Amino acid sequence: MVFVFRTFITFCILAGLALAQSQEWGQCGGIGWPGPTTCVSGTICTVMNPYYSQCIPGSVASTPSSPTTIPSSSTKSTTSPTPTSTGITGLNIRLLPLGDSITFGFTSSDGNGYRATLHNVLQPGNTLDFIGSIKSGTMVDNDNEGHVGATIQQIAQAAVNPLALPARPNVVLLMAGTNDMIDIPGSANTSAPTQLSSLIDTIFTTCPDATIIVSTLTPLTITTNIQTQVNTFNTIITQMINARTAAGQHILVAQSMATTILPSDLIDGIHPTDAGYIKMANVWYPVIEQAARNGWIGKPVTV
Repeated sequence: MVFVFRTFITFCILAGLALAQSQEWGQCGGIGWPGPTTCVSGTICTVMNPYYSQCIPGSVASTPSSPTTIPSSSTKSTTSPTPTSTGITGLNIRLLPLGDSITFGFTSSDGNGYRATLHNVLQPGNTLDFIGSIKSGTMVDNDNEGHVGATIQQIAQAAVNPLALPARPNVVLLMAGTNDMIDIPGSANTSAPTQLSSLIDTIFTTCPDATIIVSTLTPLTITTNIQTQVNTFNTIITQMINARTAAGQHILVAQSMATTILPSDLIDGIHPTDAGYIKMANVWYPVIEQAARNGWIGKPVTV
């Protein structure tokens, strides 16, 4: 199913009602949204998709970085350089990129985010298919499950789409929690890790033969104190995932994502630049390679 995203801008008014307004980077609208529909001064309520609108600073909202969807017949990205492969071959990989706007490829010039670079290095010598209910970017195999503005709980709800987990991926790349840090203050050591753990359980229940690779969150620089929350969350989930790995689950953490992507690799304080997305692919690939060398990536289940 192809979603067509139309982005438009509305200027916030009624400054005297600040207490009823969404804060910078907060949600301000979307289907089913019960909260404030105006933003604090200096930000613009920008429609990301029919289900999510976000209060974006005016200088950022004016840049041409709106989400777009491209038909699957579009050409593949030529983004380079690619990660250095040490030669995993002979695999049949059905890969689900699962997450939020970073998985979607938001702000990347071709809409592919990290996915095209990763696809290009994984494909030689392997059978590879990216899956998901969303198509974004200029790459041919542009299926993914990246939901702009989604929290962990919302990503979990989306993951049950028939084209996502029920399609039985044997590799799941999961990056979730950025919007929890932005929208739910204090969630880093409370609800967010718990919900991520629950989502991991759901993935293993639906796809018991899958390998899950969970990424730590990339930096957030939109407010002074938010990076502290990101650091806390990353520490907790790294410990949690390592404990699951030690218990025998086929799960690994892409721990270096948090330190490989630098604040200078962000275009808006949240999303990577094209160069940042390439660096993300460089982090994902060796962890997938490790899973393959562990013997964890078997032939996908027939569905």
